[in-house]
Amino acid sequence: MSAYPETAARFARDTGQHQLTVKHEDGLYRHLRFSSTEPNGHTPFELITWPFNLVVKAGWTFHFDIDATEDMFVLFRRTALTGRINPGYWSEKVRAGRDEVEGFSEDSFERQVKQYVVEAIREGDAPRGIGREVTRDIFDWGDISHEAGARDELASFRYEGWTFGDTSEWDFSEYTPGFLHCCFAIRRGIDLWDAARKTAEVAA
Repeated sequence: MSAYPETAARFARDTGQHQLTVKHEDGLYRHLRFSSTEPNGHTPFELITWPFNLVVKAGWTFHFDIDATEDMFVLFRRTALTGRINPGYWSEKVRAGRDEVEGFSEDSFERQVKQYVVEAIREGDAPRGIGREVTRDIFDWGDISHEAGARDELASFRYEGWTFGDTSEWDFSEYTPGFLHCCFAIRRGIDLWDAARKTAEVAA
C-alpha cells in the first residue's frame, strides 16, 4: 500500500491508459513521453535522461542528479519497490525545483495543533473548554490557508491565560502534490520502459 494513497490513486486513475512513446534514445540519452491514447486524455508526462541526470516534466518540472549513478533509472529502481516511491531520499537529489518539493500543509497544521491541545488536556495544563475555543478561533474563524496566517493564529490565541507558547520550531510542511505526482510519474515511466524493453527482447 502506498504511503500517499490519495495521490497514488489519483495518479493511477489519470495515467492508467498512458502508453510510451520514445522520442529519442541513444544509450543513456533518452526522451520518453507517456500519454493517453484517448482523445480527451490528460496529464501526460515526460522523462529526459543523460548520464547522472534525470528531468521529469509533468505539469511541474524537477531535475534530479547524483554523481554516483550514471543511469538514473537504476537509482530510482533500487531505492523503491516496483510501483512505490521514495520521496524522502529522492528529494535529496533535486537540483532544480527545490522550492516546489515541500510547502505549507493545512492538514499538517491542524494535526499538530489538535495533538498539542489533546496532550495539554491529558496533562491537566489546559482550562476547561479549550478544545471548543481552539476549534472556533483557529479552525473556524482563523486565516490558516497559508503559513504566515496559521502561525499568527497560534501566536495570538489566548484563553483564560493559556497559550500555545513558543511554536517557532513547529514544522507544518509536507511534500507538495506536484512533487509527489512527479515521483509517481518517474516510477510509472520506468516501469513502462522496463516492460517495453522486455517485450522487445522476447520478440527479438
